[in-house]
Amino acid sequence: MNDKEHESIRTLAEQMGLFLEQVGWPRMSGRVLGWMLLADEQEVSLDELADSLGVSKASVSGATRLLEQLGAIERVPRCGTRKAYYRLADDVWGRLIAMEKRISDTFIGFADQARDRLERKPERDARLAEMKRAFDLYSEMLDQLVARWQEEKNPQ
Repeated sequence: MNDKEHESIRTLAEQMGLFLEQVGWPRMSGRVLGWMLLADEQEVSLDELADSLGVSKASVSGATRLLEQLGAIERVPRCGTRKAYYRLADDVWGRLIAMEKRISDTFIGFADQARDRLERKPERDARLAEMKRAFDLYSEMLDQLVARWQEEKNPQ
């Protein structure tokens, strides 16, 4: 990769970091995900990520740990080295959509539990009912999205 492309990828990775920071992710996790989406290499080491992004190895380590927990990346075993290598997870987008579904279902479950355990109060009940309706709809849409995504990924 030439210097101009490297800088373009680095800038785009920073943009991904800023965007994901706005939705609650740590900026560094967004930067790492952005770099891994755009880089030529399928697998990159922690050291390579840190060097490419111009940041410390410790900050990249925390970012990769979170991305692993979210199912976005996977650690790749390499014989003969202690270095950590990573790649985008298989079906990264399906995994992230599934995570959204779990979050949505958690909100629905919370509303149900709260209404079951607490005495009836009109204002609270209205807030819980509204939350449940919103996440019921979102969950239904995510189910449809998952089904369509699987159809597109695996056409018959």
